[in-house]
Amino acid sequence: MSEGRSTTKPGENPRGIDEDTFQAMIRRIRRRPRQPISGHWLNIVEALGHRFLQGPIGADVRGHKRNGGLAYIGRSVRADDIAGFWPETSGRLLTPEEGDATATFISSLDGGDVELIVPLRNRALPVRWESFEDSREYPLYAAHIHPRILSALSGLPFRRLLDVGCGSGNLLAAIRRDHPEAHYAGVDISPDNVEAAREKGFDDIRQGRGEDVATMYAPEPLFDVIVFCGVLNRQIMDGHTARKILKRSLTRLEGGGHVIITGYSSCHLSARELKREGLTALKKSIPENIFRDYDEFHLRQFYVARKDGPSP
Repeated sequence: MSEGRSTTKPGENPRGIDEDTFQAMIRRIRRRPRQPISGHWLNIVEALGHRFLQGPIGADVRGHKRNGGLAYIGRSVRADDIAGFWPETSGRLLTPEEGDATATFISSLDGGDVELIVPLRNRALPVRWESFEDSREYPLYAAHIHPRILSALSGLPFRRLLDVGCGSGNLLAAIRRDHPEAHYAGVDISPDNVEAAREKGFDDIRQGRGEDVATMYAPEPLFDVIVFCGVLNRQIMDGHTARKILKRSLTRLEGGGHVIITGYSSCHLSARELKREGLTALKKSIPENIFRDYDEFHLRQFYVARKDGPSP
């Protein structure tokens, strides 16, 4: 298997691997004894109830892979267990042929059936909120991330949308072009960004931190959609702050409303954590990107979740 590479498009399965074949292969793999596993870095990929380690497994000190890039693991291996660099755990190694078949099959699945969980490896916070649109990451947002959000919103009817961490309003402006009838609101920490967003014709833009959404906006009327684009992510904030922002923002979301969470760096929150906050994840990832070359940017984590229950 060529770790990190796949050209499969969603819904395509060029090797003819169906779910029955995949499940039969997994049953054979699970009968093997567990082996020690290490690598420069490891991720967890969940698909159809199965969990795999993904990464340069068995890499030497120069980062060169010595064997396959996938291993089957059980529920006992958690993200915290393989945090940092050069983690060690155990699992059932896939042969190169099995790894290739597994990556091809998973890449063909729907984004609601596959989740990429990235353990915490780097605590650096290089992105400055106040000048994000001048950062080296921003062109990737404009070219690759914003279009995905627009596509997701095309299937979500909404009247009121809130962008937490709206920057200078570029994403809001793109959404408004497709949905001109909706009401748009935004929160950003930078006064310059707030001014720039207002100059684009958005008059419901507030200056402040994401933690203060519940005090900045009244309990009524609620929002149908809240977007967190690059906000609840590592290299932007710590996990505690991300969870606090989400929890408080959800008090301003309609029951049955949706949140979208994505960004350039890894998301702090998994589908399981979203569930604890009363959200059902409808989409978790972009499966066709998970096994592509990690030396190049491909958006992998993409959460669309629905708020359970009635409005507060």
